[in-house]
Amino acid sequence: MPLDRCNKYGVMGFWIRAMYMGGFQDQSITAVVRAGDRSNPEDFRCIPAGVDIPVRFIRKPGDASKNIEPELYSDDGTTVRLTGTVVERIRDLTPENLRGTTPDTATPELVQYHLAGINNTPLPSLEEWVTIWQFEYCPKAVSN
Repeated sequence: MPLDRCNKYGVMGFWIRAMYMGGFQDQSITAVVRAGDRSNPEDFRCIPAGVDIPVRFIRKPGDASKNIEPELYSDDGTTVRLTGTVVERIRDLTPENLRGTTPDTATPELVQYHLAGINNTPLPSLEEWVTIWQFEYCPKAVSN
């Protein structure tokens, strides 16, 4: 049976745009930026350190507000484990905070555009909070 992890909204995992596949394949991406403070364990979007997280690549985005699931590429087994979490206002992000993220999140201003693009929203304020999840790669998951 092929893998099909993290295939629904609300299931723990990372959904990553296809343009970033290469950075996950060569393991040069070691952190992702997400909108909001996701450090509260009561928040379903919180991911605890030390947990293996499936990574799925998005073929076609969905729309959670309309209950439209995204189309995902086949699960290739990519798996990461959180090693750190940074929560900051966009304006307070430093090069150290952003190390290992995608090239389009290299500065606070680029983070604004990245978040607006991936979430299909207006440009967020520099005052908004973001969460940066830092991770290491695990051996790829295999099907049973």
